[in-house]
Amino acid sequence: MSAVKLVDPAFLSFALQRVCEAAGMTAIHASYVADAIVFAHLQGKLNQGLGVYEALDIALQAGVFDVQATPECINEGPAYSVFDGNRSSGYYTLNLMAESAIAKAASSGIAISFGGNHNDAGSFGRYVYLAHERGMMAFSSNNTVPLAAPWGAMQNRLSCPPFDAIGPSGEEMPVWISTKFAEWYDADISEAALAQKPLKGHWLIDPESGDLSDDASHYAKPIDGYGRVWDCEAAGQLGEPRTYALNLWNELLSAIINPVGVPVTELPTIADYEAGNAAPSVGGSYYIAIDPSVFGPMAAVLKKSDQFVRDVRSAPPRPGHSVRLPSQLAYDNVMGVAHQVPVMTAHWEAFFNTIASRYHLSEESLRQAFDQQPKGDV
Repeated sequence: MSAVKLVDPAFLSFALQRVCEAAGMTAIHASYVADAIVFAHLQGKLNQGLGVYEALDIALQAGVFDVQATPECINEGPAYSVFDGNRSSGYYTLNLMAESAIAKAASSGIAISFGGNHNDAGSFGRYVYLAHERGMMAFSSNNTVPLAAPWGAMQNRLSCPPFDAIGPSGEEMPVWISTKFAEWYDADISEAALAQKPLKGHWLIDPESGDLSDDASHYAKPIDGYGRVWDCEAAGQLGEPRTYALNLWNELLSAIINPVGVPVTELPTIADYEAGNAAPSVGGSYYIAIDPSVFGPMAAVLKKSDQFVRDVRSAPPRPGHSVRLPSQLAYDNVMGVAHQVPVMTAHWEAFFNTIASRYHLSEESLRQAFDQQPKGDV
């Protein structure tokens, strides 16, 4: 991994809130951004943390992120809602979508919210966790700019979409999945290039020969001032047909059946942004909430979830290995409210030196303001 530093999540949240408001966001919009980014650090998803703010900054500089817009519900029924992001952020839009689906699921048992015309949303772990906090199950995703090639192809036509799902739980941790439906994205390229290390697999497709490579240095294209969002001259190889199938399934749900969705094949590339041919970086999103208490006794659900988790953990480990569930560390961090979280140094420097400085803010000035707060506000 690239160099990291440990920081106080309270200061990280404060700095994000101040920079977002300086960029023109309302206090509630800024809080959504700060909350999701800090939550990603608690999850240990550093590439969906502070560095992912660069995606919003790029969209803002390109004129496709309207910081003053409010996402709105344009269509709804007893078990569904459709939101036009109005070129706002995905952080704002997904929070409204989640609250709508959760509220409707409480009476209908299951509800879906669709979204479109919004920009990046960061880690979807925060949005599904809102359902977990209400004793529900949820899963959610969106599509992204083209970052993966179809199986057997040499050009990116597919997303590298996030996918998060979580269920209710009692005394044990929940079943919580936080992954993506492709092997790499822009953050992996920048991290590998900056750390001068190979990728974790031969996922880069040479644009001329079609040969596969794990050497990002030959294809990485830095974007001035940023530490996470880089372009890449090579297309992305999916790891196996199963990933390909899940990627296509997610596109079907996030964009094709979504009434306001735009397929990934019509979204701009990073090169388009650099050339001034920009559009919102997300074509469509979805959020599905399920309230199991509508269908049967909630106590039985919690009991089964806890027993399942215990049974999985009790499986005999292979020599030299341990048994744990996905997101176990994330859940421990979220429940324990960590006093420090890791942040990649390259992301930290880009945020303060490139982004915060646009608004005449610095790490030093923000730390001074943070330290001067009444203790009850920190």
